[in-house]
Amino acid sequence: MKSLSTLFSVILLLTTLLAAQTAGAIVSTQSKQHFSVKIETTIKAPVEEVYQQFLKVGGWWESSHTWFGDASKMYIEPKANGCFCEVNGDKEALHMTVSTVIPNKNVQMVGGLGPLQSMGVYGHMSWSFKAPTKGMTNLTMTYLVKGFVGEESEMMAKAVDGVLNTQITNLESKFK
Repeated sequence: MKSLSTLFSVILLLTTLLAAQTAGAIVSTQSKQHFSVKIETTIKAPVEEVYQQFLKVGGWWESSHTWFGDASKMYIEPKANGCFCEVNGDKEALHMTVSTVIPNKNVQMVGGLGPLQSMGVYGHMSWSFKAPTKGMTNLTMTYLVKGFVGEESEMMAKAVDGVLNTQITNLESKFK
């Protein structure tokens, strides 16, 4: 049974690493006090469509990476001090707070995703939408986490990178 568990872990790790390679994901910096993740991809759709789909986060975020198991209960309010939240009945979670919105160009948020919320860290996430040519969108997501991450910094950075790459792959799949 242990060898089956080890095999599953190796397959999961390789799948995550291959997925991260596909969308141009990198852990750009990492130390005991911070890490940053940058993911870039090109989507075959106009910026305005990608931006609108991005705002419908409940339609592309992975349910397994929510507090209450149902991504359709998630939403983003595209305004300063807006909520990237999850409301499922009487259960509520603030994932991040929107700090800047430039429609069809950039959305910035602050806060810690998932287990980062219970750590003494500050997170800043930026989603940039650019049109290199008509009908195409260059999407860049950067997430900087600062504070005492500790010895687990490398592991946390890779895990966050993997989770965010999955979300961006899901968003991108809405246009295939």
